[in-house]
Amino acid sequence: MRSTLSRRALWAALAGFATVVPLQAADLSITQFRVRGPAGGNDEFVEVHNGGSTPLDVSGVRLNGSNASGTTGTRFTFPNGVSIAPGCFLLLGNKGSAGYSGSVVADYTYGTGFTDDGGLALLDTSGNLLDQVGMSTGSAYKLGTPLPSLGSANADQGYQRKTTGGGLPQTTGDNSADWVKVAPTAPRNATSTCVAQGPSLSIADASVSLRNADDVAMPFTVTLSQAQPADVSVHATTADDTATVAAGDYDPVDTTVTVPAGQTHASVSVNVHGAKAAGPDKAFKVNLSDASGTVTLAKATAIGAILNEIPVTAEIWQITGRDAVSPLLGKRVSTTGNVVTAVGPAGFTIQTPDNRADADPLTSNGIYVFTGAAPTVKAGDLVNVEGTVDNYFNLPELKNATITTTLRGARLPTAVVFDDKVPSHDPGHLSCGPTNFQCFVGMRVAIDNGMITTGNLRFSNEPFAEVYITTDGKRSLRQPGVRFTVPVPEGVNLPNWSGNPQVLKMNTADFGAVAADTPFNAGTTFRAEGVISYAFGAYTFIPTKITVKKAAELPRPVNTRPFYAVRVGALNTERFCDTEFNTTFTCSGGSTEPTADQVALKTRRLSAYIGGVLRLPDILSVEEVKSLTVLQGLAKQLGDDYPVQYEAFLQPGHDPSGINVGFLVRTDRVRVVNVRQLDADATWVDQGSTSFLHDHPPLLLTADVPSIVGRMRVNVIAVHPKARQNVDKTGSAAERDRQKRFLQAVSLAHQVQALQTDRKNLLTPLLVVGDFNAYQFSDGFADVVGLVSGKYDDNQNLLKLGKNIVKPALWNAVDSVPENDRYSFLFTENFGNVQGQSPRSVPTHQVLDHALLNTVARGLFIDMRYGRGNLDAPVQTLDDAATDTGVKKAMGSSDHDGFVVDMLALPTILF
Repeated sequence: MRSTLSRRALWAALAGFATVVPLQAADLSITQFRVRGPAGGNDEFVEVHNGGSTPLDVSGVRLNGSNASGTTGTRFTFPNGVSIAPGCFLLLGNKGSAGYSGSVVADYTYGTGFTDDGGLALLDTSGNLLDQVGMSTGSAYKLGTPLPSLGSANADQGYQRKTTGGGLPQTTGDNSADWVKVAPTAPRNATSTCVAQGPSLSIADASVSLRNADDVAMPFTVTLSQAQPADVSVHATTADDTATVAAGDYDPVDTTVTVPAGQTHASVSVNVHGAKAAGPDKAFKVNLSDASGTVTLAKATAIGAILNEIPVTAEIWQITGRDAVSPLLGKRVSTTGNVVTAVGPAGFTIQTPDNRADADPLTSNGIYVFTGAAPTVKAGDLVNVEGTVDNYFNLPELKNATITTTLRGARLPTAVVFDDKVPSHDPGHLSCGPTNFQCFVGMRVAIDNGMITTGNLRFSNEPFAEVYITTDGKRSLRQPGVRFTVPVPEGVNLPNWSGNPQVLKMNTADFGAVAADTPFNAGTTFRAEGVISYAFGAYTFIPTKITVKKAAELPRPVNTRPFYAVRVGALNTERFCDTEFNTTFTCSGGSTEPTADQVALKTRRLSAYIGGVLRLPDILSVEEVKSLTVLQGLAKQLGDDYPVQYEAFLQPGHDPSGINVGFLVRTDRVRVVNVRQLDADATWVDQGSTSFLHDHPPLLLTADVPSIVGRMRVNVIAVHPKARQNVDKTGSAAERDRQKRFLQAVSLAHQVQALQTDRKNLLTPLLVVGDFNAYQFSDGFADVVGLVSGKYDDNQNLLKLGKNIVKPALWNAVDSVPENDRYSFLFTENFGNVQGQSPRSVPTHQVLDHALLNTVARGLFIDMRYGRGNLDAPVQTLDDAATDTGVKKAMGSSDHDGFVVDMLALPTILF
């Protein structure tokens, strides 16, 4: 079940015996690195060195990185024609924002950095590991005991490789033994002094495989770095490790090895005794000493690995065990009479027949057999398989397999049914004990009520890759409660939200259920059969057959406005900026502001969304708009694209990046009476300094809208409180953000109540709309929506209000929206180490954009709808839409989906 598209790094091990025989560095090695520095997380470098005696061509060599969960990626590839002289260096530096700041100039630069607790590696053009160093046990790159992380302090500190007596980089195969912390760092580049390399001897590791009782010779190669005019001799002796002479594992050696004059290689052989039965792998050492002349010992110890490959007879469930790593990892096994359940281009899955399945619900009865090429077996074949047990980034599999088909047309094992109970929705009682899916990996699964909850992800060679799914027909919605893994604050009567442990990925192409690069929109429902796999830190369902029950169409506009209705809407435009950088931070959030062409394209896409998806609201609150000028440009574009007339209203606030709230009003239908900011000059004590409370002061629009007879006056408040990016964290930044959001909501609540108690507004519909950056329920810290609407419950919030300010309470029209459609933002949350995955990322559908209605407005309420075009499409589709025409151009215009509220328009005199 490996991805057929080869996005993962090659698994580096020596014949399944990596724990005993670590892969050693070649002449090219990493000799110093820093993963953050004084300028921050991007202030990093990697120093590489040629420890050989001849120039080293490094064309096509890759520098890779891994995070703490084993996800890998290439950071840099050396261009063709690059070589390193003997004993010399090359320096690579991060070119990102606040990147490498050292005084020694980097010879080459890369754009994606390394994590503080990950790892680094050099790979040759075939993907073989040349050198690797790790800073956590979860890193895919490490040797022996990894180094401790240097933490997140922005200091000039890093790691440097020790050197041997001969001046060569020390490579014992144990990171903790070979590296030392340095502070400050002292990187070297191509112009730095090369380290002269004198003649030295090294002995290479070796291994043999035992398949029977016959003795096997294990030769060890001794290499002299430079040929000498006279013979060079060195003493070689064996030493016990897990393999011992006393146990009869091998014959001892105590001899002198000679490299003849003018030559660079010699060998010493150890006789290894055969085995009669399956058993553990073992190892011994060969040590060099007393080299003649001036020759030094660069690598004086080699490990001899004795690999017992006499197959262990086992059922599949004995091979897989209960955990992600097989108890038989690295062993040859023989498993017979199992059924082929799915076939891919490079392997197939087998499963124990029902009558031999074990009774342990925490072990899997299925496993993947990696063949590397198209298998000759078919689903329904009964096969015997002998292979080596491997762990491919937490995916158990059999490799180097011998396969014998004994029967065709066997009955497939009964599929596990995934529904609203399996996988579990309760993180305290997961389906597989410590995980929710591990006990199903490799097994057949049937899904009758599946829903695709995100459009396709995209990878470099896959425009339309995996999607996320649920098996209960529901969206992956943010539910009430304190965020999963965050402790419930003292005095808060709320549970933890589950974090949706039932969500998993689906890759429809790997077993050929559909063609590769088939796009899927979120909201599509399906039924399918297939197999559970694991890839890229996520459990994945790979269907063998799939039937789409209902395909979600995009874009999906809201309903046409009823004839006797007024339409009020809201849309976060996602950083609708101009070209001028005249604020503290860029409006764009990047290093530069958009070009004029980019602003024009954004304007056209927003026009397509407002006109084609939201269907031309009479009054539209817009958030994250830089200036009145760009908003006027959008009003003009709407007039050019549709038979309407819009006018823009915006008053600058206090945001350091210049984004504001505003209105677009259809002046061909609406007469604007007044637009004013609310409590714009309010201040608060921000960490000892007095600052403006509202970055984006609420904006009140009073207008007369057409009604059945005459006109109806309405009040609409556009809001955009502070974002909640720090709310669920700990520390002073989280406490500050919670307090500011709370005080902003208190300020707005007072303004709302003042309108409600104003006699001239008693019969006026009031709507408070926009991106509240808050859920429709409490997050356990400060219920912003509840506070503004007058439904704040101190028992559910860390920050206490006392009595509610707004009376009578406002009604949240979101409550009228069907549950599966209650979302306006898609946020992928990293839940850390959960379900046996580290980290586990889940896309969560959240309501951040709300419409709060007073009693009068609720009495006129007809409907609320979100216009779908930004959240549910594949990533590639969103990018392609930029050059599309018509309403499809709307897709990807923002990172929010906007909404509209329709109200019956009655003249004020009738109230």
